[in-house]
Amino acid sequence: MSLSSCSKFLDREPLGQIGAQGYFNSETNANSAVMGMYRTMMNSFSFGQSLVIIPEFSADHVEHSAKFQEYEVMAIHKITTNNPWMQNMWQAVYGSINAANNIIDEVPKMAEGTITAEKKNQFVGEAKFVRAMNYFFLVRAYGNVPMPLTATQESGLHDMDQSKPADIYTQIIKDLTDATSLLPANSPLSGDAFRGRASHWAAKALLAKAYLYQGSITNDYKQAAAMAEEVIKSGQYSLVSNFSNIWVTENSSESIYEIQFDGQATNPLAAVANDNASVLFYAKEANVAKVYADNDKRKEFTMKKNATSGRAFMGKFPNFSPASQNFPAIRLAEVYLIHAEAKARVDNSVSQASYASLKMVQDRAGVTKPISSYPNLAAYITAIQDEKERELMFEGETWFDQCRTKYALKKHPSLTSENFFLYPIPIEQINQSKKLKQNPGY
Repeated sequence: MSLSSCSKFLDREPLGQIGAQGYFNSETNANSAVMGMYRTMMNSFSFGQSLVIIPEFSADHVEHSAKFQEYEVMAIHKITTNNPWMQNMWQAVYGSINAANNIIDEVPKMAEGTITAEKKNQFVGEAKFVRAMNYFFLVRAYGNVPMPLTATQESGLHDMDQSKPADIYTQIIKDLTDATSLLPANSPLSGDAFRGRASHWAAKALLAKAYLYQGSITNDYKQAAAMAEEVIKSGQYSLVSNFSNIWVTENSSESIYEIQFDGQATNPLAAVANDNASVLFYAKEANVAKVYADNDKRKEFTMKKNATSGRAFMGKFPNFSPASQNFPAIRLAEVYLIHAEAKARVDNSVSQASYASLKMVQDRAGVTKPISSYPNLAAYITAIQDEKERELMFEGETWFDQCRTKYALKKHPSLTSENFFLYPIPIEQINQSKKLKQNPGY
């Protein structure tokens, strides 16, 4: 199954070698440009590895096999401005944004007869989803960043002012709202293509998440709760009964948007994060083990041990030979937990409606706690975040989620200031710019 998950719809032509004006002249070529946009998120500096594993270092869940300093400083929250991974991630994310901007710019200008109106809407909707997804990473990772909304040369970033997080979230929400309008609720895509490309419901799921994060600025969680509830009640997705099936089967009923890899376009993280001779990233056994109860069904699959070395590794990337493992970037369990928190905040109580969503995730894990075990709203919100850590371990989310509520200050003794919720702007970008300003504390 994994060998066909990507090849059904991903075009591997090196689109970066072709100019936009000469390329957007047919529906086939426009579709290839969209596939090229998705491919930009598959490399080792993007969602193929760095955007997932670097936040896991910050959450103190993983360690490098050689304990390189450039990784180890992340776990103690003392990153330097010349850390190479800050630059690598920055360039990769802006590369994806530029690919999306190119499609948003060019597809609407395509001549009548070269593409149908439905395909125009689909391609622009997909590009707005991808742009929003990448800005969502940027704003959480770096804070104030340039926000180009049209295609630019790389050097163009250096002459742009940085946008504030409030403005970036506004744009993310606008892009995702546009995407929900452009992408039909009843998608013409099916199977792997449905879960591997942006869809109406993927946009709404990411919108719920963006509203939750925006709530830390606006203190308004109504839209997050409403959007999450809409996705849950859509009937498009369902939790798999066995937690491991999310990764073992790929494109499961729970997956809302899943980045597609296969034997030709392999997953860089899966290749070096599992029990094989090329392993680079290990799980920090003591730190990971302590977040799970002994009877938690997720524990045994999430973290495994090598019988010979005794070292722990990540279990969520089982397809590593070849490294065809897909990455479920958005899945239903997270939407349930978004709804649980947002609804509780809206209701200002540990309400039954909120608890019902939390219980769905806990029931599957076999660790359900009665509603009476949550004495107040603050304790309940913390419990939901702890549940997120257990559910989304090694998926690149815990660090950002804990920084959102400042819970990270309690979880990490080495974290001494809210300044270090953000990563430093790469020094290479600062040196080349007349406008970029470094984040406080660096």
